[in-house]
Amino acid sequence: MRRVTGVTAAVTVAAGLITTSPASASSSAPSETTTATNASQVAAREKSHKCDKPKGKRFNISWSPGMESTTFYFNNHCREKNRIKVWTTDSVTHVTSCTNIGVKPGVKGKKKVWGAIKGNIDMVTFGTCPW
Repeated sequence: MRRVTGVTAAVTVAAGLITTSPASASSSAPSETTTATNASQVAAREKSHKCDKPKGKRFNISWSPGMESTTFYFNNHCREKNRIKVWTTDSVTHVTSCTNIGVKPGVKGKKKVWGAIKGNIDMVTFGTCPW
């Protein structure tokens, strides 16, 4: 009986710690690390596209615009080649351009696009550029 009581007490104490930890964490002010993490998550963009083959799979991309370039991260679960279309506008000349990023089937990786910076990425879509 003594052993069962000791185990029950230990489980109760552990459960009490688990339930009080999030409450105490939420009542305190957020730390700088939490604020920085939330800011970087907001700045990152994500998109996903359904595959034709196989059904139920997706082509996923994410990016976060930088000061000199933007790195696009991709994971192609499809059996066909997919393309990312990046529309940018030059802030000085106001000329719009389109950049293609081709991704082979089953590839996970990244591609850096120079000149695609904060404020000049107009749109990121799937497909090929018209020119």
